[in-house]
Amino acid sequence: MKIQCHSRQLLEAVSLVSGVVPGNPTRPVLQQARLNATQDGLQVEATDLEVGLRVQVDEVMVEQEGSCLVSCARLLKILREFHDPEVVFEVDAAGQACIASGSAQFKLPTGPIDEFPEVDFSPPGPSMKMNREALLQTLNRVSVAAAKDATRFNMHSVLFDGQGDELRVVSTDGKRMAIGILPMTSDGKDSTPEGQHILPLKGVDLLSKILSSEDEEQVVFHLDKNEVTYVSDRVSLSCRLVEGKFPEYERAIPEKLENVYIVATEDLLVALRQARLMTTKETNSVRFLFGSNSATISSSASNVGESRVEFAVERVEGEDDEFSIHFNPDYLIELLNKIDNPKVRCGLRDGKTAGLFSIPDDEFSYRHIVMPLVVNEMQEA
Repeated sequence: MKIQCHSRQLLEAVSLVSGVVPGNPTRPVLQQARLNATQDGLQVEATDLEVGLRVQVDEVMVEQEGSCLVSCARLLKILREFHDPEVVFEVDAAGQACIASGSAQFKLPTGPIDEFPEVDFSPPGPSMKMNREALLQTLNRVSVAAAKDATRFNMHSVLFDGQGDELRVVSTDGKRMAIGILPMTSDGKDSTPEGQHILPLKGVDLLSKILSSEDEEQVVFHLDKNEVTYVSDRVSLSCRLVEGKFPEYERAIPEKLENVYIVATEDLLVALRQARLMTTKETNSVRFLFGSNSATISSSASNVGESRVEFAVERVEGEDDEFSIHFNPDYLIELLNKIDNPKVRCGLRDGKTAGLFSIPDDEFSYRHIVMPLVVNEMQEA
């Protein structure tokens, strides 16, 4: 095997598949990437047995076809330090991978190619077609609410819930929940996928990276009961679905919200960041006090200090002179960083009921529900 290609393109391919490689694999071969060179180009592939990813590099001169396995992490480190635009990669007679760029030369041991698991990137299953930018925006908005603890399998994930010509994308960690809704159509004779499909968060993060670098206006996915696949001219992704039951998210959406306010996203974000400066890990809470045309966020902690920040609001529903509620500022900051809209709609009922944050002109396209923090009067004082 011997190829020559642009250093940057090979780096981008290896960097993308490195997101699949597990930190503590059950089998050593899973720490390696497979490079397969043919007259059609170079394919770089990795898998952790749950997620498989293959990236095509087309602008490559293949002098000798072949395949090899090398440490993905080590190869990535080497490519990051190359400054010459071209790189030569070959497997010598001793079976070592020789990598050269400019005046730098490296040799890496190769692994047994027959031990690398085969990944099927084209399983049968109903297809769904949707706008790439809309899907990418929805995934970025929704995945922020997923549980970060990988042991909570059914929450360390994102739900794809097919309902007719509509796809609901949902995530939750038990304290907050995000819901996005997208229109979808079928890409073939079969109808669009129906029912719930739980994607692991690792697969969703990889999918977001892939979509951000694609050019197509419309993208197509295939879903069956076991996995989801995405295939384009450049990238192939296969992701095994999470087994188990996703929480009944529709029951958690608050219906009657007596107090509704429209706030400039940047104003609220700045106020939260400032108020958060006077919190600690033990007292990570800020108090909102809403009026008819203004609101304040305050926080205090022993031996730290106090803060009070005022900002403008527009009350569109509600008659109370003042309304107060406590939230974890980190949750709100994370959702505001992803909402990608100049204004946010804040729907609230009382200090003990979840708040509903959405986009004013299209509130059902994205909804973010956050549970409040219950603070008794003695703590508040």
